[in-house]
Amino acid sequence: MKKFLSLFLAVPMLAFMSACDDDDSKVPDVSVSIQYSGGSLVDDVLTVVEGDTLKIEGLKVTPAPGTGDAVLGQTTYFLDNVPFFTTIIAPFAVDIDTEGLKEGTHYLRVNTQIFQVDKSIGWGIFQYKLNIVAAPEDQPGDTGGGTDTPDQTITDSVD
Repeated sequence: MKKFLSLFLAVPMLAFMSACDDDDSKVPDVSVSIQYSGGSLVDDVLTVVEGDTLKIEGLKVTPAPGTGDAVLGQTTYFLDNVPFFTTIIAPFAVDIDTEGLKEGTHYLRVNTQIFQVDKSIGWGIFQYKLNIVAAPEDQPGDTGGGTDTPDQTITDSVD
């Protein structure tokens, strides 16, 4: 009877251990792109005329080929490492008013949660150098906006 009881108590532990799966520890395999207007993007530098509004019209997540569907979650925008806007509503748009920003270099960072089938929750983190200029003639490139897939880090935490 003792052997039966010992076996009976060991079965739940074996079942728990067999339920472990390495897929739970993998970060999402995706890329995040950004659609913008109101500024120009040349050599990974966003340039905006002081007083104009840079519009982030949306973020989009694209799963790597052969991987599961993915969606974005909570998204926080930072300007010079200070959070200024958080949203959970797709398409994760924000208007960035540059009125009063000093001319020169600033940094726009985006942290966004990523949920992908068969992966752990991840964070997409990317940053742009944001150059504020005095006049439209100082702004390089096309100011019509566009879509960009920046260099990004996909990680399991934002720390």
